[in-house]
Amino acid sequence: MDNVLTPWVIAATILLFVAAYEIYTLEKRLRELEDRSRQILALEEDTDQIAVAGVLQRLEQQGARLDDVRAALEHVQAVLPHTIQGHGIVRYRAFANVGGDQSFSLALVDAQGNGVIISGLHGRDETRLYAKPLVSWRAAHSLSSEEQQSLGVARQMVES
Repeated sequence: MDNVLTPWVIAATILLFVAAYEIYTLEKRLRELEDRSRQILALEEDTDQIAVAGVLQRLEQQGARLDDVRAALEHVQAVLPHTIQGHGIVRYRAFANVGGDQSFSLALVDAQGNGVIISGLHGRDETRLYAKPLVSWRAAHSLSSEEQQSLGVARQMVES
């Protein structure tokens, strides 16, 4: 019978020590909390008012900072849709007698498709620049295939 009880006695003893340790740690934490609460309650009335006034002042400062951040965010949200959000560039050879892809079409658009297409046609003796305004992804002037291609690249950038 002693052989059967021995493991149970050992297990019960281990559990007893574990329980005693847990009780000790809980009592220690309870004493720390009691000490903290005594320190808080022991503060003089003036000290409490000063501490509360300091906290309130810091809260007001944080509120003012938060208002500034909100105003800045609203400004950014109002301006952002009108900034360049998509661009596309296509280089090509505009004239057969000029070497290299020196000509280009550059599309710069905002979120609504408003912007400009700038094309530079490089010839043997000169380079000419042309600008075509865009409103809602459409140009008032006809677009060359290279300009349409650069606008397509810019539109993909905005819509992705």
